[in-house]
Amino acid sequence: MKIYHTLNEYEEAAGRGELPFRASAVTLGKFDGVHLGHQALLKRVKEASGSGLSAVVFAIDVRQEGILSHRERAAFLKQAGMDVLTECPFSKEFMNLTPLEFIERILIGILHAEYIAVGTDFRFGHKRIGDAQLLASLAGKYGYRTEIVPKERYAGLEISSTRVREALLKGDMELAEQLLGRSYPVAGRVMHGNHIGTGLGMPTINLIPEENKLLPPRGVYASRTVLEDGRVIAGVTNLGYKPTVGSSMISAETNLFDFHEDLYGSMVRTGFEHFIRPETKFASLQDLAEQVEKDIRTAKEYLSIS
Repeated sequence: MKIYHTLNEYEEAAGRGELPFRASAVTLGKFDGVHLGHQALLKRVKEASGSGLSAVVFAIDVRQEGILSHRERAAFLKQAGMDVLTECPFSKEFMNLTPLEFIERILIGILHAEYIAVGTDFRFGHKRIGDAQLLASLAGKYGYRTEIVPKERYAGLEISSTRVREALLKGDMELAEQLLGRSYPVAGRVMHGNHIGTGLGMPTINLIPEENKLLPPRGVYASRTVLEDGRVIAGVTNLGYKPTVGSSMISAETNLFDFHEDLYGSMVRTGFEHFIRPETKFASLQDLAEQVEKDIRTAKEYLSIS
């Protein structure tokens, strides 16, 4: 999947012939979580692109913590079969485009959209006065096809990024997983830590969450980690500052069950499946070790591991 960080980059790449096809099947939105609602849009775009169109995600980036980091979002969009991700900063110039200017300059002039999939709540243009119905009503004039995709629902309510965020902030990882279609991830390269876990006989891997990423409450979680080769290893993860040993940087430190290979430098993704307890400062490393043993038993029980 090709990634362009501005519309100018996309336009220049199209001019160089880098895109699979000049015309595109497009979906638009923030895609900060790539939750099940987003995935429904991606599926439509992938299907439409089979007729000789580039599958394009036009992601509007606002300044807020994302459920996924940009790297994580790109990985899931690639997995969904998208050809191109175009990131568009929410600039003053972009914000002031009228709905017609947005269609003419961006959808037609730059993206060459022939198919557009949006949700029922899609809004665009200055003061968000354009909506999905307006986009559909102008399809004949501009020569594209529009599909307005109904919202996905869970437990009787619409799936949305707001709902995912609320679940994460409460530490309700089970609800977050139902909305996302996968466990909440922290992905990155395995870093060297302070080796406290190794000293306690419980070696760990350390990930540093990327900046501007929404994190659930600091604490201990039952987790599963996806390795570079696709293997999935169960474990228990501490998300926080490790107050007992005085760390100043937040990290996701995971003890992988019955796993002893060297992962330093590799890219992994840890999925948080169940909140076990809040982060705690212990009086001694011995007290910490005893609690970690309890956390491991709790995580194994939750993950159904003997």
